[in-house]
Amino acid sequence: MTFTTSDQQYTVQPGDFLSAIAQRFYGDGSEAGWRKIYDANRDVIGPDPAKIEPGMVLTIPGVDSAPQPSNGGGGDIAQRVLELSNAERSRVGAPPLSLHPQLMAAAQQHTDLMAQRNEMTHQFPGQPELGDRISQAGYRWSRVAENLTRRSSPEEAVSSWMDSPPHRENLLNPELQHLGVGFANGFWTQKFARPA
Repeated sequence: MTFTTSDQQYTVQPGDFLSAIAQRFYGDGSEAGWRKIYDANRDVIGPDPAKIEPGMVLTIPGVDSAPQPSNGGGGDIAQRVLELSNAERSRVGAPPLSLHPQLMAAAQQHTDLMAQRNEMTHQFPGQPELGDRISQAGYRWSRVAENLTRRSSPEEAVSSWMDSPPHRENLLNPELQHLGVGFANGFWTQKFARPA
């Protein structure tokens, strides 16, 4: 992470997305973090924050004006999802998951996109596949999985995943070690991975 007290310029690289840039500069890949960057660069990016292009030069507002983490991707919410998930895993003898910042950024970016478009999907048209999105966030993986739901609390989200056989299989998979959690406007994402 690069913390600065004044604005600076950043040139968008291939595979970048706003939440990953916000995570890099602010340590906060949530909607509050990436929206700060988007709001400062609407004239460059245009009306869709998902449409950043390599070579765009963005102004990154200084850390003194960076937002505090919000409920979107907030540490308390992610920690609660982690606790609930690990409680379920312990019941079947699976090792506990741990939160991983790059998976957190990838999960929040996808969750923010679902909330913005008010649609729950594992892949939007033109969006890279799950593994590619996790790679773009900087995580080198050998196995990945993703759970999505639309619920009002961490408890309801984890319960819905446990009630669905394919989601339950992801959540309890003993080979998956790291977790990223995203939350925005009732949309939830879990991104699981095992490092390469």
